[in-house]
Amino acid sequence: MRTTSAGWTAGRIAAVVVGAILSLVALTLVGAGGTAVYLASHDGGYIDLGTGRYAHRTDTYAMTTDSWRADKQMAGLTDDLRITFKPDNPSDPVFVGLADEGKLRQYLNGVQHVTIHDSSGKGDTESRHPGGTPGTPPGKAGVWVAQASGQGAQTLNWSVKSGDVAAVVMKADGSRGQAGHVTVAAKIAWLPWIGAASLLAGLLVLAGSVLLIVRPLRRARGRAA
Repeated sequence: MRTTSAGWTAGRIAAVVVGAILSLVALTLVGAGGTAVYLASHDGGYIDLGTGRYAHRTDTYAMTTDSWRADKQMAGLTDDLRITFKPDNPSDPVFVGLADEGKLRQYLNGVQHVTIHDSSGKGDTESRHPGGTPGTPPGKAGVWVAQASGQGAQTLNWSVKSGDVAAVVMKADGSRGQAGHVTVAAKIAWLPWIGAASLLAGLLVLAGSVLLIVRPLRRARGRAA
């Protein structure tokens, strides 16, 4: 039996510092992993993208978005997209559609509508397009990759595919005017596995960091080894 020398040596100090740094890394991994696991198990795995706080209003026949490549967004990790429109008037007939950009522009050619470029608490930044009434009600246009219609809040779900798409909100009967809130949510591919891996890695790193801190503390107090 021998006794480890007491006191703080350079090696022991370094071990505690490294252990403290690793513990912060571990807590970050555990926090990120736990959050990812929670999000993956909550609301069907959909993550709210924070758009629902903005109000949208038009006196035209349609509100559309700029086009985007959903398969390229978020490094291509998005699996599914969910778009919900909740009208200010619950009795309004609502149509929500998602279409290839070219087909949507063709449908809206000559139709009075607005394209929303950005939104904030102060309102929408938009472009207004002159025109008349839609020649065909939106539900019969036949251009949609996903759609939902009915009275009150409506939600469409879309499994992300390659290509430029744009979304539109109209009244289901093709009449003028619409007001309400749009909520967009996305389901992230592999999120449960990413979260579980991060959580496991964090716990392993945390265990190692505890050892790096505890062993020098014990030896510095001159305990028997």
